[in-house]
Amino acid sequence: MNVDQSIFGYVKDYLNEPDKIKIEYYGSSFTEREFLSHALRVGGYLTEKGFAGKTAGIMLPNIPEAVFALYGASAAGCAVNLINPRFRTEALERILLSTGTKILFIYDKIYPAHRKMLEKHGIEAVVCSPFRYRKILKILYPFSFAACAGATRFSETLKSAECIPVERSGEDVAVYIHSGGTTGTSKAAEISNRALNSLAEAVVDSVHPGRSDIPADGGMLAILPIFHGFGLGICVHTVICHIRVVLMPLFRAKEAARLIKKYAITHIAGVPQMFAKLAAERSFGGKGLEKIECVFCGGDKLAPQVKERFDAILRGAGSGGEILEGYGLTETASVVTVNPRGATRACSQGLPLKGNRVKITNERGETLPAGEIGNIELAAVSLMNGYLNDEECTAKAVYTDDEGVRWLRTGDYGCLDADGYLYFKERVKRTVKIAAINIFPSDIEAVVNAMDEVEECCAARAADSSGKPYVRLYVKRARGAGGASVNNKIATEVASKIVRYAVPREIIEVDELRHTPFGKVDYRFYEKELQGS
Repeated sequence: MNVDQSIFGYVKDYLNEPDKIKIEYYGSSFTEREFLSHALRVGGYLTEKGFAGKTAGIMLPNIPEAVFALYGASAAGCAVNLINPRFRTEALERILLSTGTKILFIYDKIYPAHRKMLEKHGIEAVVCSPFRYRKILKILYPFSFAACAGATRFSETLKSAECIPVERSGEDVAVYIHSGGTTGTSKAAEISNRALNSLAEAVVDSVHPGRSDIPADGGMLAILPIFHGFGLGICVHTVICHIRVVLMPLFRAKEAARLIKKYAITHIAGVPQMFAKLAAERSFGGKGLEKIECVFCGGDKLAPQVKERFDAILRGAGSGGEILEGYGLTETASVVTVNPRGATRACSQGLPLKGNRVKITNERGETLPAGEIGNIELAAVSLMNGYLNDEECTAKAVYTDDEGVRWLRTGDYGCLDADGYLYFKERVKRTVKIAAINIFPSDIEAVVNAMDEVEECCAARAADSSGKPYVRLYVKRARGAGGASVNNKIATEVASKIVRYAVPREIIEVDELRHTPFGKVDYRFYEKELQGS
């Protein structure tokens, strides 16, 4: 398939069954014909209003309007600015102005909080409701715009005539995705059309070699948000070319279990915390899971015990699927490596997708042999063009070797085994050096989380008054577990399975741990808390 075209053109080339269902959302279904028509009408609206070729923002959860707006904007020749709906007005303003965003598709519930800022800068708002296409709750749709005066309803965009798709090159920016960057500061990664299209090709060719085993009635439960690379690149762009996308705007384990069974889901993608919650959900199991084939996990390290529990539930339900852990970054439009089906390795993030390369280097940039821990560097078919308006940070993160291959310095530590499987160890900036030994907080978390007495934990870097580093451990204990004996066991387990220097100096019991919007334990929050203490 031609990857050197717009993401809309790439998807359109795959869709040759007009009556086949492509999108499902709480009782509403959209065929290929309907999906393309909705997208082209959004593109027509953007063209009529003079936004064609400019930047369009999408600040929505996983609802049909988000998908229509994404591909409609692409059809109109726009770059799409993907924005987390949780951003506050000050952050949103900075993101809109830095990307030159002229129109914003925004969740109706949050529009009032941003209205004055949007009007100040003359940015048109198109408000979208999660109730419009949700059959049972559709009765609430007319009331969802009560506080949205001054904005355009999404339904108005569908009154426009279908646009003639704008031809775009593979190098043109398809989307801006916002991340912390490999340097730790907030950045907008410029992801090209070619990058997203090449990612889709690489994923399918690696997971379904030959493509003959792609289930004709397959469906992906899209629980990862479209504003995140993993959600965009895998759950939507790769999937919609081949099987159904079943949209879920907010993850809840019980509801996810219900949707998996209702829609006969074959593919799932999520982060470890989501799978831990699903495995603990009583309604997840038994009849209705047998069609699950692929379960992709990324965004954080997967605890072995979570994989064991989850895979056992699938086996018990008659499914041949298992969790396939992978590794990727926003700068590579999500996944770069993934464990092959039927050949997974414990604690590994798998092999490079077709066309990708991984190497481990030392501080001098020299490639290290198998088994040695060093800096993870990637050459990916989906590598970003660079960071928007930041040549200096782009140059620090991306370089071209003597063979003309572009490599990303990830800012992560890891190693490769003799067969090329990747083992992620830690973010470089999260590593703690104690007694000249690199201590990886995620290793501590893996050991402690495996204890029956612990439900979840977070290891955070700290320093004493003299600047000497140590580890403080925040622990949510399992129900009924308590007392100093648990802390003693933690110290014993860490010392025996890692090294004594990794034993936390302080252990703090908490009722709940703070998580990021993507379900990861928010270690940055705890490190900032320590710096302020």
